[in-house]
Amino acid sequence: MAYKEPTYEAVEIGEIIEDVVDADNHFVKSLVFALDDESPWYTTENTPFGGRIVPSAGIAKELVLLFLLRYDPNKVVGLHQKEEVFFHKPAPVGSRITMRGSYTDKYMKRGKGYTVFDTEALDENGDLLVRQISTEIMRIPDKIELGTGGAKAEGKNKVVPTWPQNRVPVAQASADLEPGTPAVPLKKTAHQDQMSVFGGCGKLRHNIHTDDLFAKKAGFKDTVCQGMQTTCWTSQMLANFFGPSWLTGGWMKMIYLQPVYRGESVTCRAIVKETESRDKGARLNMEVWIDKPDGTITSIGWASGAIS
Repeated sequence: MAYKEPTYEAVEIGEIIEDVVDADNHFVKSLVFALDDESPWYTTENTPFGGRIVPSAGIAKELVLLFLLRYDPNKVVGLHQKEEVFFHKPAPVGSRITMRGSYTDKYMKRGKGYTVFDTEALDENGDLLVRQISTEIMRIPDKIELGTGGAKAEGKNKVVPTWPQNRVPVAQASADLEPGTPAVPLKKTAHQDQMSVFGGCGKLRHNIHTDDLFAKKAGFKDTVCQGMQTTCWTSQMLANFFGPSWLTGGWMKMIYLQPVYRGESVTCRAIVKETESRDKGARLNMEVWIDKPDGTITSIGWASGAIS
């Protein structure tokens, strides 16, 4: 099948894109390396889930890239704006995962062409594992300078990324945490080898994440860490905080503001916004963000997880 051009005009609303993935040992090891996450959940059989599992954030990463099965992966110069991820159920290593997605919306705003890609991963019984919704700019006006900013942090729920210097970060979620309590942050570095595996170098994909010449031709100063990769880092921080319940009911939404370039280090942060009581137990709603050592905020967002 011939690839379609990865343009706003070529996107077809309702078009179904589907793939079946065998989550074997090699697949999982590749995700563990790309995510820089060697949690014992993915590397040992002694887990809360009864055995070794596939990184759920890695499944979300695969869902983001599902459209590349239909659209030319070596011509994409889109800019991800938002990612929303719903974790429902972990998948055991060795399982077969069906990934399915479709474009549900496309619209023009301030000269930019936005597309919305809604995807889901299902296990062999048809149970939902992960749902992921990605909003991307696929038409970029000529006057837009790439790498100088992305989405706008607007709305009544706007996150104000202020780290409470006088409060000790907490390692584990609990119902008695007061608003403003920080979770233990997570520091990461955008290493090119991990960026390349995350971006699909194993499938011979050349893009702004894997190829510096491609990135500079597209208008960036260097290769760019994929926004979804930084979202996966944030998910790792939240999994550390919430524990196993993060993979059976966690939710997060990230908005990208500034790029993270090859070699740059960042810190993922989260603070408690409120405790919410539900029929099935309490949940903590969080504000999250990622910053560089100089204070630059690269992304902001929200998250919610059940208290184990």
